[in-house]
Amino acid sequence: MNIPNEILPDVTFACGPSQGHPDFRNTPLSETYFEKSHRSALLSQGLYKEATENIKNLLQIPQDYELFFFHGGATPAMDAIVWNLTKNSISGLSFGAFSKLWAKKIAGALPSDIKKDFKSPAEGEYFPKEKADYKASLVILTPNETSMGVQISNKYLEEAWAQKGEDTIIAWDCTSCAGGRLLPSGKFDVMLFSLQKCFGAPGGTSVIILSPKAVKRAEEIKASGRNIPYILQFEEALAKVKKYQTVNTPSTTNIWLANEAAKWMLANGGLKAMDELCRKHAKAVLDFAAKTDYLEPLIKDEDNRSYTTLTLKITDSKLKDADISSAIKKCGKGCLSDGISKYSSVEDNSLRIACFPFVDINGTEQFEKLAKTIDFVVKELRK
Repeated sequence: MNIPNEILPDVTFACGPSQGHPDFRNTPLSETYFEKSHRSALLSQGLYKEATENIKNLLQIPQDYELFFFHGGATPAMDAIVWNLTKNSISGLSFGAFSKLWAKKIAGALPSDIKKDFKSPAEGEYFPKEKADYKASLVILTPNETSMGVQISNKYLEEAWAQKGEDTIIAWDCTSCAGGRLLPSGKFDVMLFSLQKCFGAPGGTSVIILSPKAVKRAEEIKASGRNIPYILQFEEALAKVKKYQTVNTPSTTNIWLANEAAKWMLANGGLKAMDELCRKHAKAVLDFAAKTDYLEPLIKDEDNRSYTTLTLKITDSKLKDADISSAIKKCGKGCLSDGISKYSSVEDNSLRIACFPFVDINGTEQFEKLAKTIDFVVKELRK
C-alpha cells in the first residue's frame, strides 16, 4: 500500500517511548551531560536540583514531599513502593495491563500473611464497580491506564483520600498522566511515573515522590526487619536526595530531557495548559471517529475515558486493527514505525493513540494528518 507522503504525520503516536518536544530532539547528545560523575556539583546541585524543583512546581507537589529519580522505569518503582510501604494489608484496582501487573504480580509476591484485596471489572466491562478498601495499609491506584485508555476519575481519587484510614498510604502510578492531566492536588502520599509518556524521554528512568507520612512508613518497615533487595530500598535513596543525588548512576540524558520538558511546560501555561492540550488532542481524534462508519470510543463512559492515551474500537468486523496499524508502520517514515497498535494484551479490535502534549505542541495538525492517513488506509483495505 502506498500512502501519499503529504498526508502522513511527522510524529509518533506510540504510547511510550512517546513523542519528544521537537526542539529537544534536535539537541546534540554531547550537550546532555555525558562523561560527568553523577556526584559532581554540575549534576547534583545543577541538573538534578533544577529538575527536581521544576517537576515539583509543574505537578504542584507539596514542598515537604520528597522527589527522587529511581533506577529503571515504572515497574521497579512499583516494586519498591509495595515492599517499602505495605504494612499488613494492600488494596487497589486492577483494570489494565499495568494496574494488573502492580496488583497481581508485584503485590502478589508480598508475604502470605499480608492481606491482599484488589477489585477488577466484570466480564465485558472496563472499570471495576467495587471500590478499593480505603482502610488498607497501602492503596495503589492508577489514574490513567496506558494499555486500555481507561482513567480513574478525579472524584474517585478525592473520595479515596477523604475516606482513607488513619494509617493508610495512598499511592498513584501516574506514568500515563504526569505532565498531562490535572489531578487533585495533594490527595496522595506516593506518586510514581516513568519519563517516557508526557515528558517524551526514553525509558529506563522513573520518579518517586513520597509524603512525610510515606517516609515515616518506609522507616517503620525497615526497622521491622523486612528483607528488601538493596536495589529497591528507600533508605539510601532518601538519604541521597538531601544532597540532590541518586544511589546509582542514573541516565542524565533522561533527566535532562525531563527537565527541559518541565521548563517548557511551565513557560507555556503549566499543568493546566498541558491538560487542555491533551484534551484538545483527544477531542480531535474523537471528532474524527464520530464522522466515520468504522470507529467509536472503546471506553463509552466519559468519566473513565482517558484523554492522554485514547483507545478506539473498530466497529466494522471486516477491518482488523493489525492491518490498519501495519499499513501505517510500513509507510516508510521512522516516526510511524510503531503504528497505532493496541496494547499486546488487549483483546478488543481497537487502535491506541497517544495524545500527550508533545505529539503536537501547536494544536491538532498532526492528529488531522493521522485521521487522513487512517481514512486512506481503510479505503484501501475495503477495496
